[in-house]
Amino acid sequence: MYKIIPALILAAVIAACAQKSEPPELFEVERELTPQAQVTYNYLKFLDYQAAGDYEQAALALEKALVLGPAVRLYQDLARTYLRQDKTCRALQTLEDALKFFPKNPQLYFQLAEFHLMLDNRSKAVKALEQYKEMVPDDLGVYGDLAAFYIEMRNFAAAVDLLQEVAPYQRTPEMHYYLGRAKSELGERAAAVKHLQRAVQARPGFLQAWAEKAFIYELDRNYLQAERTYQQLLKMGERSPDLILRIVELNLLLNDPERAIHMSMQGPEEAQFQLELVHQFIQNDFYEHAMILMQDMMHDGDYPETIYFYLALTAYEGEDDAGRALDYLSRVSRDDPYHLQAVAFQVQIYFHEDDYQKALEMAREGRKVHPSSERMYLFQAIVLEAMEEYDEAMQILNEGLEKWPGNTDFLFRKGVVLDKSDRKEESLLMMEEIIALDQDHHEALNYVGYTLAEQDRDLDRALILIKRALELEPGNGYYIDSLAWVYYQKGKYQEAWEEILRAVEQVDDDPVIWEHYGDIAKALSKRKQALQGYEKALELDPENPERIRKQKSILKNMLENESAKAGP
Repeated sequence: MYKIIPALILAAVIAACAQKSEPPELFEVERELTPQAQVTYNYLKFLDYQAAGDYEQAALALEKALVLGPAVRLYQDLARTYLRQDKTCRALQTLEDALKFFPKNPQLYFQLAEFHLMLDNRSKAVKALEQYKEMVPDDLGVYGDLAAFYIEMRNFAAAVDLLQEVAPYQRTPEMHYYLGRAKSELGERAAAVKHLQRAVQARPGFLQAWAEKAFIYELDRNYLQAERTYQQLLKMGERSPDLILRIVELNLLLNDPERAIHMSMQGPEEAQFQLELVHQFIQNDFYEHAMILMQDMMHDGDYPETIYFYLALTAYEGEDDAGRALDYLSRVSRDDPYHLQAVAFQVQIYFHEDDYQKALEMAREGRKVHPSSERMYLFQAIVLEAMEEYDEAMQILNEGLEKWPGNTDFLFRKGVVLDKSDRKEESLLMMEEIIALDQDHHEALNYVGYTLAEQDRDLDRALILIKRALELEPGNGYYIDSLAWVYYQKGKYQEAWEEILRAVEQVDDDPVIWEHYGDIAKALSKRKQALQGYEKALELDPENPERIRKQKSILKNMLENESAKAGP
């Protein structure tokens, strides 16, 4: 073969230099070569055609080579060439044909699995590897690859069962790693850590196993062990920004901001990394340390305008200084990647400060500058809704739905506006439409469930909907109140009482929830608690004060009568 190649190159050069001479036909050249040389010649033609991007001719050259001498490499290259031409069926059939000649070749099974995976057919990919495992059960290499597929498909139990077929003393570090991952996903975290420990003992530089082990510690909120494990990665020379950020985050969770700052110095000096550090400190309420980091960045003189967004976060959330936050946000120019977030933050600040007119102006400005932002349409509608400009809010929402049909955020706000416009049935239909589009839209689920409870109809369905909403948002006090109210309407007063106690723990400033508290307590003859609930509701400016005052008056009379009967 090596003697043929220079000769062919020389022939090609002579042909290129000759004037008005035609290159010999392929079959003429092939007749002068031995079968093995013809295979080599056609393979070289394949390489030339492939380099030129002519995959059809490349495939023809490989087909000729295969007729003369079947080989695993030729079948593999031909399959890939067919795939480049989007001839997926022929690519797969080529590999199937190859397996008839080479039934125990692992590369062919793995390539077949790879192709099926590329075609998003995971089950066939797994089947190819399972077929090889049955054909060559002593090849332990396939166990790790097959386990990786099972884990990718989230079939963790199958991965564990497969790897447990391998004797413990024969398990490779990769097998222990996959066992660790699978067992962790199955909730067996202690066993998972043991397998990962075996993986790193056998291969100390197994970075993925160290990282998985640290992640499990994080899941268990064992932040100290997680931090120590990530430190092992540092000792092995791993210096990725993500690793430094994880270690910083863990030290903040351990309430050690000084060590977090110390560890951050091992990261890069790039502005983006420094801003991500700042964000971590802000998220964990270490505003002073975040400010120190930003001051250091600004001291160097070369910093992005994005820093003003984080200064605004620090001012507003850390110091409750809305004015300074708005000043910082105004310094983020339109060219900065965080300009949209800065405008959105300004809208939110004005809104929370009850300056609806300013919030509306900012939302309108945001729409002009960022016309493709769904958020700006939504913010404008929400502000108009708060201003009770329901017709204009509806107009904005309809404009948004024209641009983004079926957007459940717009549909939900539209349902709320319909509700506030006293179009309750239309609102309910809108929320039902949202649930049909997204069965996990917890706000719509709660709305429909609570509305049914308020109307004292279809209470069994109301209970199902609200419980589903709580599965999605377990700590939501408003949803817990809805659950309490469904139980109340069903006459299950003790269950209602248990839930309303949980609700007021989560939300203690809503008059409706306290009114429910009063009604449920009254139904259980807990008159003092009922009176407390009504008084709390009245303090919070309810929509129906007359009804609450009446209930409070009835309770007071009942308590006074009971006291009079009891005597001195």
